[in-house]
Parts: sequence; C-alpha cells; structure tokens
Amino acid sequence: MSVPTRTIARRAVASGTLGAVASGSRTASGIGLAALLDGGNAFDAALAAAFAETVVMPSKCGLAGDLVALYVTADDEEPVSVIALGGAPAGLYAAAAARNWQVPATGPLSVGVPGAPAGYAHLGALGRMSRERLVSPAVALARRGFPWSRLNVLLTEESLATLTRYQPDGGRCFPATGPLAEGEAVRMPGLAGVLERFVHDGSDLFAGELGRRLVGYVQEHGGVLDLDDLGTVEVIEERAHSVESEHGRLWATNGPSYGIALTRTFDREHRVDRGAPTSPDAVAQALAALARGGLQPALTAEGTSTVSAADADGNAVVIVHSNSFPRYGSGLVLPGDDLVLANRAGRGFTFEADHPNAPRPGQRPLTTLHAWALKDATRSWVLGATPGGAQQVPWNAQVIDQLTCPDLLDGPARMGAAVTAPKWEISDRGVLREGAGLPPLGARSAHTLVRLGPDLLSAAADPRWDATAVAS
Repeated sequence: MSVPTRTIARRAVASGTLGAVASGSRTASGIGLAALLDGGNAFDAALAAAFAETVVMPSKCGLAGDLVALYVTADDEEPVSVIALGGAPAGLYAAAAARNWQVPATGPLSVGVPGAPAGYAHLGALGRMSRERLVSPAVALARRGFPWSRLNVLLTEESLATLTRYQPDGGRCFPATGPLAEGEAVRMPGLAGVLERFVHDGSDLFAGELGRRLVGYVQEHGGVLDLDDLGTVEVIEERAHSVESEHGRLWATNGPSYGIALTRTFDREHRVDRGAPTSPDAVAQALAALARGGLQPALTAEGTSTVSAADADGNAVVIVHSNSFPRYGSGLVLPGDDLVLANRAGRGFTFEADHPNAPRPGQRPLTTLHAWALKDATRSWVLGATPGGAQQVPWNAQVIDQLTCPDLLDGPARMGAAVTAPKWEISDRGVLREGAGLPPLGARSAHTLVRLGPDLLSAAADPRWDATAVAS
C-alpha cells in the first residue's frame, strides 16, 4: 500500500530552534545533529554528516572525490561559492590525443585529482569543532560496521561489471567478497585508516604514502595520474554569482559548476517562458549553452550526495560531494584502503582537441555539481542542492519553481512538497521524460534543502530511500 503523497511530504521536513540538518543518509543526518547538540555550528554539522556519508554511501562520495558548496553566515549579504575540484592530470591531454580522443568515462584514465580533502578542510575552518571530533563518528562507523542499505544494494548491482574489472582478486565486489544483502553488516577498516589520516593531514591527505599508493595503483592499470598532479588542488572561494529572476534574486555556485546553467534558466534576459514554471526548453537551452558538446545527460547518475545544515547563529551551508558519474566513480578501489577513486576527469572533460573544456594540464573540468540559494517571501534564506548528473539543473529548477509559486510561499511546509514532487527530466537523447513515471528515480535524487527562517530553522530531504531531515 503506497504512502499518501502529503504524508511523504510531511516526513520530508524537520524544524527546530537550535539547528537543522538534511543528508542522503539517516545515519549521517543523526551524526550531523549530534554535532549541533554538542555545541557545533552548521558547518560542523554538515561536515560531520558528510564524513559519515563517505562511509555509509561509498558509491556516491568520498575522500578521493570532489566538492562544491554554498554558504551564508549572519554577516553575509550574499552567499559564498566554494569550488574544490582537482585539475586535469598533466599527462591526460597527450594520452587522450594518442587514443584519438576515445577516453572512457570509467577506468584508469578517468581517475582525476581528488579535490574533496581540500574542500572539507576549507569548510572546517568555518566551524567550531576540531577535525578529530568531526571525523571520529565516521571512523567509528567504518570500524564498528553499519547495515548495508537498500540503495547500496541497488547501486552495487548496477556497477558489478565496472567494480569487478579492476579489483585485484578478480570477481570481488567492493566492499566484500561478493554482493551484499540489504541489512548486512559492513566494516571498512581501511577507510577508517584513511579518515584518521585526514584528521592529521587535512588537505595534504595525498601528499605522502597514501598518495604514492594511489598513483601506483592507477598507473599499474594504465592511468596517467602522478604525484605532482596530487599537489595542484586549489579551493576557490568567491561571492556566488546571481541573476534577477521572476522569483527575485537567485544565487548559485560559480563555474566550472553547473550553477551557471541553473541561473541562466531563471535569468530574465534568457528565459523563454517568463512568468511560467521553468520549461524543459529553457533548461535544455541553458545546458546546451554551457556544455558546448561536453557533458551529456545521464539517467542513472548516482555518484553524488548532498548535505545541508543551518544553525541559530545565522549560518547555513550546502555541501555537494561526489565520486562522479555513474556510481563508484572510476570503478577502481584502492586495495587495503577501501577508497573509491573518482572519475571527474573522465566524466567532466570534453575529449576533443582544442575544445574549451579539453583536459589541458591543471584545468578544472565542467561539473554538474552545484548548489543554489534564494530568499523567500519572509526574506528568509533557502539553500538547496541535489545529486543527479545533468538532471541536477532540471530538478533544482523545478524545486525552486515549486518553492516560489505565489500561492505556496509558506516556508517549511512547502519544502517537503517541493522535494518529493514528481519531476520531469531530460534523457540522453534530449527527450523529455514526464514526471508520472519518475517517483523511484526522483527519490534517488535525494534533494536536500535548509531554511534560515525568522523563528524556525528547517531542513528537508526526500525520504523515499534513506535521505532524512532532522532538527532540534
């Protein structure tokens, strides 16, 4: 028997006066709330939840992935964009040219420079808690074990061919010796050790022995990543760009994130259906203008998760962290370290000579990752993001439209309806897929939102898989 839509929408929202957290994992959200209850702020809560997600959602995010974020503080008039993406390995352009630009989206050549450690460390400087306090719950999860979720079962089944191709003992399926059942206890002591290393090294996580092991493993399988590449990550923090839309001013993360495609769909100067809900045509035009033959929409883009948090001091943050498309990143998992290697390089670059998004040494690729912010009718901040590959722009656009419809400006109650509503998407052929057939995929998108209201702090997350919002 199906649960009524309105009941699902109510379950999606949590409100309180101390703080609110939403993430793609019930366990991670609880860990984030515990950080708030222990005296942390929104940045502490979001990071504690994000580190927990790297354990319980290994196909989606991790320390070998990358990160974008958007945040506001009580002192900010405008949101701040944070981009932590690794650039192209120095040898990738030549290697791609030698293969006539035929570089697969997974496998050893797809492995890029991890940007997530620098991003986590950068955001940690805005919190109150030590790195050890933020990471220790995730370490305990990895050592003690956690139940394998229904979503993990599904994503692993969809990734069997890629995962087994590169694992050293042939036929093994990370993180066990074979496929795991829902609810089965999983331990990842290798990943616990990596997390503990991050506590000590922060953004320099891959500067030592761990980096040498990573590079050796990638090169052994035919990749070009080297030690010098690992030291090239630069976190870019800037004021977020914005446009004036039918709903007021809309902010989003800066390029090379797809925030610039999201804002284009709402820009009064470009939008083709002014005053109406965002149309597929408007979104498709914005994506085409940005991609220029690069990234293509993907129906099963599951390699990303989002965490959102707000606190009573006026801070709100959204973290989007990712192993990239499709899931389990490149398919390579560092032996002994339980570390999934991301494929942002193989997924994000356009493999054409002289293309603006070609993998020149150190250049950061376009990424579908992005987050956004707006102010509602009460002048309260609302921030949000979703996984979903190239569907992130369509799904975010539809949520924004639902949040800002003239008869729906009722704050937290609207958040749940917005994240759980069926959504249209664009197929890999540019064909519209209507919302009626999308609830399972829409649920897998795991949208998260937070709202800094005048009286209450609220979070929302689509609960149809494991995403959860909590508050106190």
